[in-house]
Amino acid sequence: MKFTIKPNLILLITVFLFQSCQNSPTEEIETGDETDIYAEHVRTSKFQTPEEERLSFMLPPGFEVTLFASEPDITKPINMAFDEKGRLWVTQSSEYPIAAGDGGGKDRITILEDTDGDGKADKIQDFANDLNIPIGIVPIKGGAIGYSIPYVYKFLDTNGDDIADQREILLGEFEHKDTHGMVNNLFRGFDGWIHASHGFSNISTVAGKDRDSIRMVSGNTFRFKADGSRVEKTTDGRINPFGSDHDEMGYHYSADCHTLPIFQLIWGGNYSQWGKKEPNMGFAPTMMDYGLKSTALSGLVYYTDDQFPEEFRNSFYSGDVVTCRISRNTMEFNGSTPTAIKQEDFLVSKDPWFRPVDIKIGPDGAMYVADFYNRIIGHYEVPLDHPGRDRVSGRIWKITYKGNQRPITDWSKAKREELIAGMGNPILQIRMTATDELVDRLGESAVPQLLDLVKDPKTSPVQYIQGIWALFRLEALPEDILESAIKHEDRRVRVHAYKLMANYLHLSEKQLSWGIRDLSDSDPHVQRAAAEMLSRHPDPKSYKALVTLHTKVPSYDSHLAYTALMALSNHLQKKEILQMAINESWNEEEARLIALVASDLNLSEAGNFLLAHVESYNQPKEKSILFTESIARSVDVANLGRLLEWIKKTVNSQPEEAYQWAMATDQGLTQRGMKEPSSFASWYQSLASQILFDIPKSLSWTDLDKQRLVYANGVASRYKMVALSPSILKLIKTKEAGEDVRSSAALAIMQLNPVEGSEIIAERIFDGDEEISTKRKFVAALGTRDDNSTRNLLGESMKNSPPELQESIASVLVKSPQGKTQLMTLIKNGHAPARLLKARSVEEPLLANISQEQLKVYEELTANLIPISEEREKLIASRLEEFDPGNSQVDGGHIYESHCSLCHQINKKGGLIGPQLDGVGNWGKTALATKILDPNRNISENFRTYNISLKNGQTVSGLFRREEGQTVVLANQVGEEFTVSRLEIKEMLPSKYTLMPDNFHTSLSKEEFDGLLVYLLNIK
Repeated sequence: MKFTIKPNLILLITVFLFQSCQNSPTEEIETGDETDIYAEHVRTSKFQTPEEERLSFMLPPGFEVTLFASEPDITKPINMAFDEKGRLWVTQSSEYPIAAGDGGGKDRITILEDTDGDGKADKIQDFANDLNIPIGIVPIKGGAIGYSIPYVYKFLDTNGDDIADQREILLGEFEHKDTHGMVNNLFRGFDGWIHASHGFSNISTVAGKDRDSIRMVSGNTFRFKADGSRVEKTTDGRINPFGSDHDEMGYHYSADCHTLPIFQLIWGGNYSQWGKKEPNMGFAPTMMDYGLKSTALSGLVYYTDDQFPEEFRNSFYSGDVVTCRISRNTMEFNGSTPTAIKQEDFLVSKDPWFRPVDIKIGPDGAMYVADFYNRIIGHYEVPLDHPGRDRVSGRIWKITYKGNQRPITDWSKAKREELIAGMGNPILQIRMTATDELVDRLGESAVPQLLDLVKDPKTSPVQYIQGIWALFRLEALPEDILESAIKHEDRRVRVHAYKLMANYLHLSEKQLSWGIRDLSDSDPHVQRAAAEMLSRHPDPKSYKALVTLHTKVPSYDSHLAYTALMALSNHLQKKEILQMAINESWNEEEARLIALVASDLNLSEAGNFLLAHVESYNQPKEKSILFTESIARSVDVANLGRLLEWIKKTVNSQPEEAYQWAMATDQGLTQRGMKEPSSFASWYQSLASQILFDIPKSLSWTDLDKQRLVYANGVASRYKMVALSPSILKLIKTKEAGEDVRSSAALAIMQLNPVEGSEIIAERIFDGDEEISTKRKFVAALGTRDDNSTRNLLGESMKNSPPELQESIASVLVKSPQGKTQLMTLIKNGHAPARLLKARSVEEPLLANISQEQLKVYEELTANLIPISEEREKLIASRLEEFDPGNSQVDGGHIYESHCSLCHQINKKGGLIGPQLDGVGNWGKTALATKILDPNRNISENFRTYNISLKNGQTVSGLFRREEGQTVVLANQVGEEFTVSRLEIKEMLPSKYTLMPDNFHTSLSKEEFDGLLVYLLNIK
């Protein structure tokens, strides 16, 4: 389910307090105290009956909300869908958030029906009741397709009693280490396929019966045929999509937790995702530049019915399970690009247990809201087994506009003529239902009537669209009809015709020519649809027209530009077409476009072309560096010498920046799993010598100076450039050089001159004027050498050091058997507290491969310690009790910049290693204090660190970000990415801990903690 509220410090709530049920939903509610009722992860308000909860809802004038179903008839609803009879199907789970064991599930899919028209379900039938956290559901003829851990099933009712008596595995297994996204929000598209979302964190590889598999990492969308014969990925990326709908143009809209509430998806689009490296051509575009009141959004619908007044139609409605409301947004198009426009919230509840996890528009035009009624909704913010999680209460609400009721049609009983007429209904949902019913029930027998329909000039555009889709699904659409659709005066018909043709296995020459021609259509939606069709059918005849299209797209039409760019990329991935493009004569603008696309292709032909391109055209610095990495990764080995020659010419006028090109070549070569040629190694060493031989007189200690020195230190260490040791030792002693430079110098000297280097580093650790953060990095450098001398230096450093430094020293010592014994001896002798052995960075490696004798000592030393969780809880309570925001004397912004901004982003400033923190102040002080002082209490799988043992005996740890060729990319605790070659890895195991530092309880004074908390509470 889409219940993630961002792990660690996240965007949650901007909320207004309300005065009465008669007011507009966004007017203030009087709470009677300063506590934000939506800021508690575990609500302290009392459980309310359905009627009490109903009275807490605030809606615009004229709307009313009634109870459609509740406990005990249903439990915890998750996803809903309507069938052709107008009945509501709902998945529900009492197991969530902990999956049941094999065969132990008791969750249900239930069919709800209002038989007497009083607005409440009175016929309730469990269709299946032995499931394991079922989420996505879509009714089909004779049953339903739904997800239940770990498969997508087809459930069949063969005797018509509304109870599933057969089931077939269609897809799976899907990974379910994280249970709050999984496979959700199934719906049937115009194409007749089942479309679905793949949720947070899980990595799944699934295939249809044709054995053609797709791999999905965290957020993705995909589609599959109802018979399970084939599955296809439709988009890649985002975090936790949970909510889908489409509009009359056939555009697919999707909600995403953690990023933005509404996306208009582009088929095949590559969207941003934590840890994913942005391609040179960029991520797929967004349609909104603002968030809502939290990121925990679900159940997106686009209202195309007419039961609501005009003002509330053509609007997006999103459930917000944290701030207990339903938001409303509209949109406008600029070219083919939609832009969301924020509107006043549609519904707000004064009951903070209200959790609108899904929203669907019924066949009567009413809005149905699945309410996962619960005091707890957060997946990682609260322990999964917390006893306060409600597992039995759930409601489904029905929202209507008074005096505008419409009866529900049972399309399963409709005659052929009625179904044909229904396909022309003004309401999209009715058209879709009638079309599905006609195709499923009547099948080929309906073809003659459908042909008559699309040939009749009086047929409305919307009915015509349904007609050609029905004929396509029945494999009976003649080409002359399709050609008429392409030439139709209504752009919607033309758009759908191209979306339809995109589904063909092969295009005829004629169909291909239509697409190429209509890249120049006067309507940008038609251009985009034609480009999408060509994107899915690469052909040598198309790519030049796509280049022309992209050069003419207005700057404001980001969705058309990206579609054209993606289509061109799909074409150039075909070696035949790429070779044609390489041999083509382009003007400069066109050549730069081809180069941009080629830079993302891991093909030698692309690398060779890109090298020739940069030799011919000057590039902006940033692009030049990106292209350098791409060329190094893919160019023919024989051309690497040309690459180096071009780089040297390029950086000749800016030698102080040459290291950036060197780093790019090194990265590219590593990704291809290749050792650098001797010419590159010589160049790297030459650069390092130039940088390090002249310090510090010529340096002003700018960021550029520091980055160059960090690079040079790394090269010196890598190539054992002992002659540079004096300069490196000087850097260690030079405080003006900064922490990063000095720590990299310390790491280097331990490789070049460990005896003298360890003594100099130890002096710095003993120096009372050194910053603790710098000392901790020096300790890590000492820890790269495991011998008696180094361990003794570390042991001496332990004495009289502050707790956070002692923890760093301990975490180094426990990496070896001798160090474990030494650490516990130091503790027995009173040089460090026994509590140190329970530090989360110490205990795990200490207990790994510990001897029985050492284990006995460990148990003796820790026998009487208060558990960390209890100790931290007391600290949190104490800090909060003493917290007075009015008396804070420390600049919390400075504390944030120093400790948090490398990994977290606020207002688009900062790192993206961890979650964005826009709006984090709405968490409230208790939740923020808990995350700061006890970050490992509840960990998202996406932020779990890994311990990696290398074949050379060293160990590294970090947060997994992504794979790049033959390398694994991780991030360290200061937000820096680093790579490890797969060839060097002996073992890679998940840790129990997150990347977020676990020492703020000691490293931040009470005054600093107060300042940071004040600062974060004001980020709203």
